[in-house]
Amino acid sequence: MEQKHIIVACGTGGVTSRNIAMKIEKYLKGKGVDCKIDTCKVVEVRSKAESLKPDLIASATRLPEVDVPTVSAAALLTGVGVDKVYEQIYEILMG
Repeated sequence: MEQKHIIVACGTGGVTSRNIAMKIEKYLKGKGVDCKIDTCKVVEVRSKAESLKPDLIASATRLPEVDVPTVSAAALLTGVGVDKVYEQIYEILMG
């Protein structure tokens, strides 16, 4: 199976995006999905999407419009609706 590439974005590209990235990585590894996750600031999403060509972008906040499937991952911080977010991520990547 080919490695999936994900970008996780938050307002500052710091702790929040890394926290979400770790949770996504743990979930996907449990499903046997090899992934590479990069983090960035929301304002960097367009340029990162163009240069890195990810399979998915996840964010805790509103994203600019991009030509890449996106998922709102705020639930991974709040704990409410986590399963739905994981299902969306898996479906987009493995579709």
